Amino acid sequence: MYCTEKQMTERFGARMVAQLTSRDGSDRINRKALDSAIADATAEINMHLAGRYALPLSTVPLPLTRIACILARDILAVNSDINDERWRDQAADARKMLHDISTGRVSLGVDAAARPPVASDGGVQMVSGGRIWGRDKSGGFM
Repeated sequence: MYCTEKQMTERFGARMVAQLTSRDGSDRINRKALDSAIADATAEINMHLAGRYALPLSTVPLPLTRIACILARDILAVNSDINDERWRDQAADARKMLHDISTGRVSLGVDAAARPPVASDGGVQMVSGGRIWGRDKSGGFM
C-alpha cells in the first residue's frame, strides 16, 4: 500500500475522510470503505509502475504517497455525497504523473537495483559493444 489511514487523515482531515467513507451518515471513518479505496489506488499505481520497477518497492517515495491519497479520495468521492471539481482535477494530474512515470519521463528516484529484471526465455543473448570497423571509420580504405 502506498498510503495509510493515518496519512489520509493527516492530508485531508479525519472529518473529511469520515464524510467520504461513511455509508450511514455517521461521523466515524468506515475502515472497510477506506481500505478498499486505498487498495484500488494501489492497484492503479502498480499498473503504471510494473513495467519500470520491481514491485513491491522497498521504500515508498513521498510523491507516490501523495498520489495514492489523491486517488483514494477520488475513488471515495465518486461514491459519496460530497465531491469537489478541484479533487477531480488533482486526480487527473496524479494520473498524468503516473503516466509520465510509466514512460520514464519522470523518475521516482528509485535506484537501478529496483528495476524489474529483463524477462528471458532461457535462450542465449548476445550484446555487441558496437562496430570496430566500418566505412565511416576506415579513412577511405574500404
